[in-house]
Amino acid sequence: MADGQDVQTLKMKGKWQVAKEKKKAFSNLIVSFAVARKHDNELDRRRSSTLRLEPPQSDSRKATSFVRARTSGVNRLLRSNPSSVGSYSTALNGHSSNGSRSSTRSRGKSKSAPSSKSKSKSENFETAHSEPVDENAVQPPPSPTKSISSSTSSPPVSAEVDEDGFPPYMEQKWTHVVLKMTAFSEEDAVTSFRFDTNGGGIGRSADNAASIPADKLLAAKDHARVLYSGGRFYLANGDNASDTFVRLSPVGNGDEDDAEDRMQWPLEPHVSFRVGKSDFMVTAFHEPSQTLEVSALSGKLAGTQFTIGREGAGIGRSADNKIHTGDGELSRKHAAIWFDELTNQFYLVDLNSTNGTFMKLVGSYQEPYRLEIGDDLLVAQTCLTVNRFDFGAHADMGARKHMEDAHTIIQDLCIESLSRLGLHPQSYFAVYDGHGGEEASSFLGDVLHHNIIESFFMKKTELKPLLNKSAEELQSMITKRLTEAFERTDEEFLNESERPQAGSTATTVFVAGKHMFVSNVGDSRTVLSRNGKAERLSNDHKPSRSDEAQRIRDTGGFVIHGRIMGELAVSRAFGDAPFKTFDLPEPPLENVDSKPRSDYDSQELPVNPNDILKGPLVIPTPEITITELTDDCEFVMLASDGLYDVLKDQEAVDFMRQKIVQLGDVQRAVEAIIEYAIFHQRSTDNVTCVVVMFKESKDLK
Repeated sequence: MADGQDVQTLKMKGKWQVAKEKKKAFSNLIVSFAVARKHDNELDRRRSSTLRLEPPQSDSRKATSFVRARTSGVNRLLRSNPSSVGSYSTALNGHSSNGSRSSTRSRGKSKSAPSSKSKSKSENFETAHSEPVDENAVQPPPSPTKSISSSTSSPPVSAEVDEDGFPPYMEQKWTHVVLKMTAFSEEDAVTSFRFDTNGGGIGRSADNAASIPADKLLAAKDHARVLYSGGRFYLANGDNASDTFVRLSPVGNGDEDDAEDRMQWPLEPHVSFRVGKSDFMVTAFHEPSQTLEVSALSGKLAGTQFTIGREGAGIGRSADNKIHTGDGELSRKHAAIWFDELTNQFYLVDLNSTNGTFMKLVGSYQEPYRLEIGDDLLVAQTCLTVNRFDFGAHADMGARKHMEDAHTIIQDLCIESLSRLGLHPQSYFAVYDGHGGEEASSFLGDVLHHNIIESFFMKKTELKPLLNKSAEELQSMITKRLTEAFERTDEEFLNESERPQAGSTATTVFVAGKHMFVSNVGDSRTVLSRNGKAERLSNDHKPSRSDEAQRIRDTGGFVIHGRIMGELAVSRAFGDAPFKTFDLPEPPLENVDSKPRSDYDSQELPVNPNDILKGPLVIPTPEITITELTDDCEFVMLASDGLYDVLKDQEAVDFMRQKIVQLGDVQRAVEAIIEYAIFHQRSTDNVTCVVVMFKESKDLK
């Protein structure tokens, strides 16, 4: 991106104020990504539970995980599958699943009882390259030490409708799942692992499906296993001595409205969990006195025994918590042990902590645990996320003094209306190239995808007519709502930011079902590799483009030296307030003697921009292309102009394909192309690149 200064040629309108409350709301939903944390201690590095990918970007998992919390914990265990109840006969290491006390208790007629059969609307569509499957046809679960695939073929979508005339939700059959490291070092040659319906093990040796030799605490073979049953993937612990954890979804701070969310993870004897650097185990539950005995197994509190009564207990850094310690990975109020009187049960909840709370798959949770897109796993000291697509993402500041780029990766947006229309699942990827500061790109990383989700919120009266629309009409509806989301986001930034003169491009990929909607604003670019041939899916917005130059002239502006008003090098962007809103410090005087315009020098011509400009010179309206995902689609590459200024589309695709095949890892390939652009092609700009894989690396020829 060419330099974007705080342009002074035109005056901004008014004083911009920050909408404090809204900004705070966004911050509660977003986790910022940063450079991989470096620890002196290798074990501490691998304990990192937060996705650390350069540069700062947004993570929607906190936004969607509040929904997923209703169907996590005991509801994800294999025994909780309605079609599998009673059919589970063997457990890990020969222990019967009935050997541990039931993880749930009857609540009688309580409305807040967690039900194993209840599923959130979003859950049914968190799928990975999925196809419909009849939930009632799910096969009995396999032995957790052996992965077997369901032989049931997927039936056609049901023609039945509910009482409102809508088609029912269809459970989705997964065909693969990708586990990707969230923190890695140079020793990790491969950072992501794809499992098909054969499942596979996770361990240090090369004969595991996920071989991670750098993690010295992993067992050599099958420290944990990924299993496949009934169209879904499950995670099973290798044995009770192995550390295999699942991260809890965050819940509220104790309001009665979220009681059901807080009841996903019951605490019973022999249950073990990790908070910060400390492991805890429940040693006893005294039902008459309604107290829970918890022992610290590791960390600064190792050996300490805690007795927790009906009032519960907080866990965190603050001394206000019953269980507190100076652990740098703890939040002030990190987690809580909560008691529910109706079930006479203690539960573990995460209070929206930064580094997460993890439940070990032992005791009541020893059975295979169903995976959903966006789940965070901790296997020994390696953190993994569950993904629909494999991807690589990297950024480098280059020769610039500041990093102004951002990017967003969201594997499942959980948009109910589109799922009802059969356009599921939905994924989102974006690269934002800021100029004149990081404010605009950072804002987009925090806000744009939320506005896209909100743009598809529909009432039933709006949704029902769409059920009979053609594919072309639905695509038109999607492009219209995407455009509205882009323009709304720009308006919010201009009105809420303290520096609305900062600007940013955006190139985004919105995958809905089998179609990819590429929305572009500015000169960042999206390129598809189709059987090795580069196919540009976006058009650069530069003032030198004839149609863009004509629009600028029609508005009353001009282009000089390839820049708008001689200043800005992109014709469409978010922010850039001086090119969108104009005002004079005082109204022009009327009926005052003045010399004719012909007597003025061009440099001193008293021109009110409102007299000559018919609208904004720079607009945030995206150009959108639609591409069907077919078998010849290999990967899609989103990047800032720092990459495409020094590499042609085909050169970038050729380099990326070569590195993916050579290295066997898309993350390492993305890092390689950015290094090549900066150190060999002499790119002087920030360089950001995101590559999303539609095929396995071994299938690229």
